[in-house]
Parts: sequence; structure tokens; C-alpha cells
Amino acid sequence: MVDTVHGDLTGRGASDALIVFSPAATGPQSLGDGSARTVILLVRDASGRLQNAAENARIVPCERCGGVAGDPYAYARIAAGTVTLAVAGGSRERWFHDYVFRYAPERATWQLDQVIRGVTDTQTGQQKQAVLTAADFGDIGFADFDPATLPAAPVFD
Repeated sequence: MVDTVHGDLTGRGASDALIVFSPAATGPQSLGDGSARTVILLVRDASGRLQNAAENARIVPCERCGGVAGDPYAYARIAAGTVTLAVAGGSRERWFHDYVFRYAPERATWQLDQVIRGVTDTQTGQQKQAVLTAADFGDIGFADFDPATLPAAPVFD
């Protein structure tokens, strides 16, 4: 297990949970090699037990996929009805991606609400950032989200 975060995933006041875990390694892995981590959203049912509500195995890259910066998993945060997952990595050019999902009660799922992507040149201090909304990426549920389908992240020329 990589991380466990508790909070109110649906905005109903319950103590729900988010778990990030890595699949078992299948042998030696080199930098940038490995399977992405799985993120599971668990909500409390009427009896108070946590139930699997959604999962995604594409949002958090493998533990060796952050380049020289190391493990790209930065953090997960839960605020009443929202989930933020942050990943970052790189070497001289440090990239980051924050994915924000908002609970949609009419669909009983979390929809991608906002993506913040950026890059910083660690030698010059130059920064670029892009904020994407549903107008840029459309209607995407948590379980279906694949970061590879997003418009290109900012880069330096």
C-alpha cells in the first residue's frame, strides 16, 4: 500500500477512504518501468461498512516513473465531495499534474472537474502552467479517466 486518506468523498458527512496501492513487482525494474498504481475510492454504506465505489489504475504512475525526482506520487486529498490526486517528477524540468474530481450525486460517481499541469525549469526558475476544465476535456468519470487522453502538458521550447 502506498497511501490511505480518509475524508468525506460524497459530501454527505461520512468518513470514507481512498487507497493508493502498487501492483506486485514481477522482477527487476529500471527507471520509468513498471505498472501504474491503482486508486480505490471506498464509501460507507448504510451499515457503516466501506464499499468499493470506484477505482482507476491509470492516474498514478509507477513508483519508478518520476524520473530523477523519484516516486511521482505526491499526495491525495479529500474535501467534502472532492478528491485531488497529485503526481510530479522530472529532473531539470520538474513537471506536476493535479487531478480534481467532484462527486456527482445524480450519477453516483466522481467526475473530472479540473486538471492543473505545470513544469518548472530548476536551473532558470522559469515556470509554465495550464489549467484545464470540462470545456477542455469533456465529461469523464473517475473510473474511465486516462491522463494520456488530455491535451499536451506545457513544455519549454
